[in-house]
Amino acid sequence: METERYLISFVGLDPNYYTIDILADIWEVSAIRIYEETGIYVSGEIEEKHFVSRKMDDVPISNLLFVVESKRFPTEIEDRQEYWNAYKAVVEEVRYRLGNPRMDLTIEDIDMTHFEKI
Repeated sequence: METERYLISFVGLDPNYYTIDILADIWEVSAIRIYEETGIYVSGEIEEKHFVSRKMDDVPISNLLFVVESKRFPTEIEDRQEYWNAYKAVVEEVRYRLGNPRMDLTIEDIDMTHFEKI
């Protein structure tokens, strides 16, 4: 089935405080709140990565990077725009709770096969 994959990268978070578990808790609270408003739950798979970057304006940049991957399942949410609106609301709330860090967003059209449990 043709659908979309959304990748949001949160960059420069304090590695002494933020972990995958903390980000997962923040994401879940936000996703549940948006689900209660819209009926659309935005799930996410979270990875911690490290990157190499130069300092900007003499401010050290943390090399910690969290990437949250979300996919729209057309069998659950048919309307791409409705999913996008819910996704955007979750991301905005998560970003706010993280202290408005730099972030990068990638949206890809993908062909996905989803197998239900038998």
